[in-house]
Amino acid sequence: MKNLLFLVFLEMVAASQNLSFEQLKASASLYSHRLKLRTIDTSIEEARLGSVYSSLYPQLSLGYSGEYNQNIDKADSGTLSVGGTTINSSVQNKDSLALSLNYELYHFGTTLKQIEMSKKEIASKKLEVCNEENKLYKELLDHYADAQKAQSEHKFKTAMHALRKKLYGYKQRLYAAGKESRVSIGDEAVRLIDLERDIERSLMSYEENLLALTKLSHIELDLKHTQLLPLNTQPENIHIGRFEDNVQAHQYQEKIAQKNAEISLNMRSQLPVISFYSNYYLYGSDQHNAYDALNDIRPNSWNMGLSIRWNLFEGFKYNSESARLHFELDRINEEYKLAKREFDAQTQISQHKIDRLDQLQKNDVLIVNESRSKIAMLTRLREQGEADAVGEVSVKLEALERELTLENETIQHAFETEALKLLYRGVEECTPR
Repeated sequence: MKNLLFLVFLEMVAASQNLSFEQLKASASLYSHRLKLRTIDTSIEEARLGSVYSSLYPQLSLGYSGEYNQNIDKADSGTLSVGGTTINSSVQNKDSLALSLNYELYHFGTTLKQIEMSKKEIASKKLEVCNEENKLYKELLDHYADAQKAQSEHKFKTAMHALRKKLYGYKQRLYAAGKESRVSIGDEAVRLIDLERDIERSLMSYEENLLALTKLSHIELDLKHTQLLPLNTQPENIHIGRFEDNVQAHQYQEKIAQKNAEISLNMRSQLPVISFYSNYYLYGSDQHNAYDALNDIRPNSWNMGLSIRWNLFEGFKYNSESARLHFELDRINEEYKLAKREFDAQTQISQHKIDRLDQLQKNDVLIVNESRSKIAMLTRLREQGEADAVGEVSVKLEALERELTLENETIQHAFETEALKLLYRGVEECTPR
């Protein structure tokens, strides 16, 4: 029912084509094949844990053997044992049924360590799902911001192209009147062509990023009518956390704990194994008929006992395995330290960018406001015949360029803020599955 309601919601969103980043994230989280694959990996490990638990229980087996024996030495009528070879009696048809019980009584916690390792692997797989979700959201964010920038550039460059075209017409008339040079006309024509190229490139970039968003979010986006809503993340709303609270850090912590358990398991494997065994035998035989031998089967004997198995020497296998496991643990610890250093560096860089973009935005807002005031003043002067059309259009072009710069900085500021929020995303924020 929940998924059905979400599907209806997505259809309404797709119809309106006014999309927010949160809507794309929600759809991607629900339908992403990458996340489903990671979730299946978790289910595989959970199923594997059940097979590890089976080692805690006794093993009960039933074995049947039916045998025909032809004695060559007619003088021999018994069963002889020479070394590991058993020579059967003269009875031709024999059947046996054996019920066997085996139970590992004590192995210094080896099975419990295997269970611990399996549980750590499950926890690691669940964190991998969360980590993959973070990567997916970051990819969405990259394409979302790039699409916004391309959309903004297309809008402003189209407006600038219309003004440039008007300016080109003014200069052509001035050239005809002998008040403008041929070089100036040529320069203006080149600027028009450059703008047309920029408009086409921005449109191509916008469509490419929308297609990427469609692939990642599983929402079919209209290339002509989709409007991406602004990112509204504010720096003050970000929870500043430590690396230790990060999903990646938790994943490394689980890997370290799992490797320590594996080292302990390897050490315990060198200790004795104490097992209990018991067998119940049924036996039947007949000199002439196999069917009668089967009918003759009846209880014969039973036994029970304890066994101890201790690997005293395995060709230095333990030493090699122990060295390998400790090197692997050292590697994971180094990866953890590297990830922490990269996290701290990325945090510092992102916060520095946000601070710088804050200042740039404040400066550009002042410049844009000044440009708009200048346009209003020139418009009044032109109405009074005290300013020319060329000057007015030139100032409008300059204002559009500054507005484009301001909008790009606004988009970049929102992008850096949202990226920082994703970087700080904790385990408790992962989508439940």
